Amino acid sequence: MLLKRIKRLFKRRPVSPKEPETRPAPREDVRSAPRQRDSHLLMWESELRAIAAETSAWTIETGGDLFGRWQDTPTVYLATRAGPKAIRNTTHFRLDVDYLRQLSETLATDWSLRYFGDWHSHHRLGLIEPSSGDRRRIRGLCGRNQFASMAEIIVTVEDSRRDPIIRIHPWLYDLSGDQDAPTPLGIKVLRGLSPVRHALLASGTLPEQQFASWQEISCDRIRIGDDKSPPALEPPPAADATTRDKTLAQLARALEAASTEPIEQHKTGFGYIFVAKLREPHYLGFALSADWPMPVLEVHRLNRDTGTNEPLKLTAALAASDIPGILEIYRAANAAPNGAGHVDR
Repeated sequence: MLLKRIKRLFKRRPVSPKEPETRPAPREDVRSAPRQRDSHLLMWESELRAIAAETSAWTIETGGDLFGRWQDTPTVYLATRAGPKAIRNTTHFRLDVDYLRQLSETLATDWSLRYFGDWHSHHRLGLIEPSSGDRRRIRGLCGRNQFASMAEIIVTVEDSRRDPIIRIHPWLYDLSGDQDAPTPLGIKVLRGLSPVRHALLASGTLPEQQFASWQEISCDRIRIGDDKSPPALEPPPAADATTRDKTLAQLARALEAASTEPIEQHKTGFGYIFVAKLREPHYLGFALSADWPMPVLEVHRLNRDTGTNEPLKLTAALAASDIPGILEIYRAANAAPNGAGHVDR
């Protein structure tokens, strides 16, 4: 059934390119973020473990930033490392502000993620709450960016010669009313890998972030607040529409840059079909599943003069976010003699 549908589609001559069928991501008004008193933060297991792994790699204060979507419940899709010019010592940590600005712009444009807080460790201070300096800094950020709310995570380390326990202490700054001091914030942990981290890993972007490092520490070594047991992991939701749409949009841009022609995009019952032009009269079509991580189901080479359609054999599994791998297939197909039906990947 899938092959027949692809054949019917590929026999059609391309028409004037249409706008991508993916829905545009809504713009979030950060100034009107809802108040979250006595509420909680949603965080993927990968991001919790990324914070713990980076903390355990240092014996002095370190930190990074929190990126996500602050809607009904603030959700952390990415917890990052600090930039190369961050300042670390035994009682102080300062972010690399220039790197943060650049990173924030990239994640906002590519993934519709908002910067809404940071995390840092108190290795030696022993404080589980933001210091007076932390509070002044966060309030200043809120004021300059017109944020109504921000989150901050303080990380402490239970001293141990081997495999210390990493404690996560989340705090909320709600400046939409009279509340001035930060208040404790709960965390619900979603099992598995954040879809944004998954896509960034597959695409190979921002390599300095070492996105695979979250696997270096297990949840067994992590505690939330004063809990005595590791955090319970909740079933993850399906990847949200914004993440899917952003992944498809980036794939379309990459294929368009490689082919120098607009990319045909078609919504189907099983997912999506992207069609990129090879040398005339040939085209290359990628059938993508709608199920995250939107794996590549089939790749077909089409001769639109003869109406013939040739499936290509793939040697490795790919998903929509694996842009380098998909571009490798496209370039190999474009360089291959007509009729070549095998692409090494």
